[in-house]
Amino acid sequence: MKIAILTASLLASLLLTGSALAMDSVAIQQKMAEISQQTEQATKSGTSRVEALEQQVAELEELIRMMAEEEQG
Repeated sequence: MKIAILTASLLASLLLTGSALAMDSVAIQQKMAEISQQTEQATKSGTSRVEALEQQVAELEELIRMMAEEEQG
């Protein structure tokens, strides 16, 4: 009986962790798509491609930094 409860609680925690990671993955994909759109719009509006890509790199670095901080916290 105790083993069944322990197994069930372990599986539940694994499912919750998997769901949280999946949500994070979706949020990351959305943010990356948003950053790419901003880069395309900046290029179309007359900003040089180099400047637009530099801004994209800065935003991606910030996204990575936020992910690392969440992982540590």
